[in-house]
Amino acid sequence: MIKPAIVGWREWIGLPEIQRKPILAKIDTGAWSNTLHAADIEIVESNPETRIRFRLEEDGRWTERPLHRWRRIRDTSGQETMRPVIRTTIEIASRDFDVEVCLADRSQLKHRMILGRNFLRLGFIINPSRQCIHTMVRSEDRAEIGYMD
Repeated sequence: MIKPAIVGWREWIGLPEIQRKPILAKIDTGAWSNTLHAADIEIVESNPETRIRFRLEEDGRWTERPLHRWRRIRDTSGQETMRPVIRTTIEIASRDFDVEVCLADRSQLKHRMILGRNFLRLGFIINPSRQCIHTMVRSEDRAEIGYMD
């Protein structure tokens, strides 16, 4: 059993399969799933798998990933939408996680990434009085944790 990591209300995380620089993510126990900002989302039908193209920044470079599935999301106003989901690696607190991430336009919101409680239950304790407890300097000892759905 891996000891839970203490995280602040927001933390720097890495998305090594998507971009090099860290992203400031909000820890959101009110959200069920993880959500990443994506602009210009396009579905690309191809064989053998459907793929999704998106940009992390307007006019930024294109990123293409396999479309893992669609998830029904209810926002804070109670409105339901279907969002595309990808699988990727998240680096946080010297740990690597294979996770599902919903893509949505978060350009009007302060945080480009939300980490929801389905992810947080993998071993985190949240200290709401702190932020950015963990640096993005990779430690020698890393733990890779699989995703449970």
